[in-house]
Amino acid sequence: MLCRWAEHAEPFVLVALLRGLRELRDPDAFVPALRALDAPVSAVRAEAAAVLGWLKDARALPPLARVATTDTHADVRRIAIGAVGFAAPDDAAVVTALLVALRDAAWQVREEAAATLGKLRIAGARAPLVAALDDDYWQVRLRAVRALGQLRDAAAAPAVVGLLSHAISNLRKEAALALGELRDPATLPALRGALEDRDPEVRKAVRIAIAQLGDDAR
Repeated sequence: MLCRWAEHAEPFVLVALLRGLRELRDPDAFVPALRALDAPVSAVRAEAAAVLGWLKDARALPPLARVATTDTHADVRRIAIGAVGFAAPDDAAVVTALLVALRDAAWQVREEAAATLGKLRIAGARAPLVAALDDDYWQVRLRAVRALGQLRDAAAAPAVVGLLSHAISNLRKEAALALGELRDPATLPALRGALEDRDPEVRKAVRIAIAQLGDDAR
């Protein structure tokens, strides 16, 4: 019933209907959500992208990848980037969209792109994510360092080590946790030095990382 109404609804009603369809996870919502992805109102497009992400239907990946890099509204691009998080890591269209989004003008889109690259563990994303560690926004840097940990590519360790002395404690904590995932023994001296960090949460993360590297330091 909701799917039939979606074809005739006013924009504000369609937003509410799409939210309802998202919660229901009804496969019949696929077609109306796909159509709404090109609606003239950005709020409708955003909800449509969210519905398609919840449905996890592979047919939605090409249009979502397109919207993620071409939509005029940053929030729609951000939601579309998150919505492709169920793709296979070798989906070329999705990988390309994520790498483009990592350079988006809106930091929220870059943040979401970094998070999704880490979630999918895109093997070729190490260099772009390392570059994102220099982003102007700490939120993007945080997601990038977390994603590098998820990739478990030890070649990223030298870049991550540098964040152990960052002024923002959340970044220091994420750097320590990422180094634990990267498991590069060469980072142990830096981790041991961070055991004296002034933030207890950072010290805890450092101890976890050292334990993951198989060292008996505490």
